Amino acid sequence: MLINLSSRDSESSDDEMLNRLTKSCGAHLVGCITLCIALWAIGVSPATADWPTWRGTPNRGAETAEELPSELHLQWTMTLPKPQPAWPAEQGKIQFDASYEPVASQGRLFVPSMAHDHVTAYDLETGDRLWRFYTEGPVRFAPVVVDDRVLFGSDDGFLYCLAAADGSLRWKFRGGPDGRRILGNERLISMWPVRGAPVVVDGTHYFAAGVWPFMGIFVHALDAETGQVQWTNSGTGSNYLVQQHGSPAFAGVAPQGYLTVSKDVLLISGGLTVPAALDRKTGEFLYFRPGERSLGKDAGGYRVVTGDDVVSDRG
Repeated sequence: MLINLSSRDSESSDDEMLNRLTKSCGAHLVGCITLCIALWAIGVSPATADWPTWRGTPNRGAETAEELPSELHLQWTMTLPKPQPAWPAEQGKIQFDASYEPVASQGRLFVPSMAHDHVTAYDLETGDRLWRFYTEGPVRFAPVVVDDRVLFGSDDGFLYCLAAADGSLRWKFRGGPDGRRILGNERLISMWPVRGAPVVVDGTHYFAAGVWPFMGIFVHALDAETGQVQWTNSGTGSNYLVQQHGSPAFAGVAPQGYLTVSKDVLLISGGLTVPAALDRKTGEFLYFRPGERSLGKDAGGYRVVTGDDVVSDRG
């Protein structure tokens, strides 16, 4: 693990965490940080090592054309506060925020915080803090970097777009219908937190808000530059479906994980259930089959990875 997780949870420790990068790094973080730091150590341009979204690409394949050098050299270390995940550890298939999930682009490292409700940008070469932006709820998923913008969702119910250079707010978009709040994780959060983590393809930003289908699930496609709505699907929470226990009911996918794209299909991770699928160009509902038992019960997970014609969703 390249980020050492500390049991300290004070904001002061959060502020002092970025002067060194440790050898004991977390499995969730090794791909992004090891790659970037090692390339600098041998003098390669940091732009060639960008990792701008969770697992590198919109299909979440965790692959890159870059090759690691034969020797890696430690550049700096950081210590982050103990994570505060949304779900208990025994809920293994929805541990999407059990650790920090940074992304890297254009010489900057962007780190979300589920513990202190912010996204922070650091200089990849020195580890110095460049800026920090606070929201009104935990930021549980990795941001997405597109050109000069950083986009991410929060449990406060908003999708945010910031300037990558200085963290200034470009725009924000409410995922749910209004600002109602409920108690979640010992604090007030939106009734429709952004738990369908964002993915960007061809200049369009896709994300989902809401956790409880009976209260409404809202899947949005926005222009990644302007925030203009391209389509919204607000009907996926009220389809008549066969459930995992074999009985039909009005229900739908409960977004719990990273959205993924395969060709023209948008896949929405459902946590314990198999993912739902929408047409990514129109938002039209395609399928959601939680009663499918060929892979067993609770066959889903928050990590949906796609190939040309294959979907893997084993949490």
